[in-house]
Amino acid sequence: MSRKVIAAVLAILAAPALAQEQKSLESKPLDAPASVQAPTSDRVIASDPQTFVAFFEDAGMPARLTEDTVGDPLVEYRSNGDKMSLFFYDCEDNVDCQAVQFYAGYRAENVTLETINSWNTDRRFVRSYLTDEGVARIEMDVATSNDGLSTGDFDALLELWLDSVVLFEDHIKW
Repeated sequence: MSRKVIAAVLAILAAPALAQEQKSLESKPLDAPASVQAPTSDRVIASDPQTFVAFFEDAGMPARLTEDTVGDPLVEYRSNGDKMSLFFYDCEDNVDCQAVQFYAGYRAENVTLETINSWNTDRRFVRSYLTDEGVARIEMDVATSNDGLSTGDFDALLELWLDSVVLFEDHIKW
């Protein structure tokens, strides 16, 4: 099927939705915005690191915004008394970041590559590895892109992360 035919079919399929959207816009007062995004307090977004600090503090977890060794934002927070880090990635000149990464590292002796591999075999979202210095690390990446994540979705990801930390510490006999 040619690109022109595909484009025509998509235009025909989209027409009812576009008509409904136009009707919806026409019924709004002139001073009403065409679209309304959820308030920032209901979202976390990597381009606004303070939204993560507010999220952690609202959850009863002390947090502070600082920066990592290359100048990108870094949120340090505490969970059950343990200091944890949330790194920011895909930044432009240390701002406008698009993703975050949960991180924890352990200077645990006797953690073998076999132990790390067995962890990774059973996990989908959280990965582990050993550094050249023998530090066992786990990480979990979260893309927030331009629109961010609802605080409910981020809360579920944080719960997955914190549960994984406990499981990992047990796995490496920390």
